[in-house]
Amino acid sequence: MDLTIKTLEAYLFHLYGRQGNEQGLFMKLIEEIGEVAEILNMRSGAKAASGEDMQSDLAKELADVVHYAVAIAAVNGIDLSETIISKDRKASAKYHHDVDLETFMRRESAG
Repeated sequence: MDLTIKTLEAYLFHLYGRQGNEQGLFMKLIEEIGEVAEILNMRSGAKAASGEDMQSDLAKELADVVHYAVAIAAVNGIDLSETIISKDRKASAKYHHDVDLETFMRRESAG
């Protein structure tokens, strides 16, 4: 099953929107980013590895980062999909990318 940002935003607004505790969500986001950093440090050898499945752990922690980042957008009524596309359009022009996200998405959906 494919997940869209809009669906995730709606779900997370359902979970958090009534409280709107963006400060708490931000603190969880920072905590999860720290956990990603810890795994990347272990993978690079900068920190002793725990012997666990680091690939699986990294995937889970990145999912947590996305969860809290999207939750902050959701409780603030931000259309993250449109914001990402718009920001990418500007960055693609600035950095002379051969394709921007919107064009890439159109190509992918065409076939």
